[in-house]
Amino acid sequence: MSRVYIGLGSNVGDRLANILDGLDRLDAGKQVSVCRVSTIIETSPVGVRGHRRYLNAVAELETSLDPPALVACCLEVEQAMGRTRDPADDVPQPRTLDLDVLLMGDTVTDEPGVCIPHPRLQDRAFVLLPLVELDPDLAHPVLGSTVKDLLAAEIERFGPVQQRCAILKPGSLLSDESDSGPAGLSPN
Repeated sequence: MSRVYIGLGSNVGDRLANILDGLDRLDAGKQVSVCRVSTIIETSPVGVRGHRRYLNAVAELETSLDPPALVACCLEVEQAMGRTRDPADDVPQPRTLDLDVLLMGDTVTDEPGVCIPHPRLQDRAFVLLPLVELDPDLAHPVLGSTVKDLLAAEIERFGPVQQRCAILKPGSLLSDESDSGPAGLSPN
């Protein structure tokens, strides 16, 4: 069995329900078991304007699947939940559910459609923050740094994480019509 960390994100429909449904679908498989899930955070979209804020989390899984089979499993769950992908589309689109394999033990794979560790993990507070919560000493097998150190470096480059990520508290999810999130995040 391999220990795997999967990033989850949603910015379409009932974002929280989408993440919870995605976790249930992953855990229902015979070869994947959800062990722990980070706190869910609300984040501003990265690299696009005009998109609704995301809910993001990281799940720690155990799996007997190899990297290509795990990625295929994640893509099946996304598709079953209504996500469509257009490989020709260079601009990220809103998504019901996004599942990204972030880390899989010491596995390093760079094949078409299967890149582990995730190539932009070190530049994304919305995955580093939950990873640090789950295991601050988790090491990146290529960069050789812990996720705690990667988060510190990301904050140095992009500024305080509080301006980009808000930890959700009970009752803090606002209606879809709201212009700001729990920490006053506003859409781009």
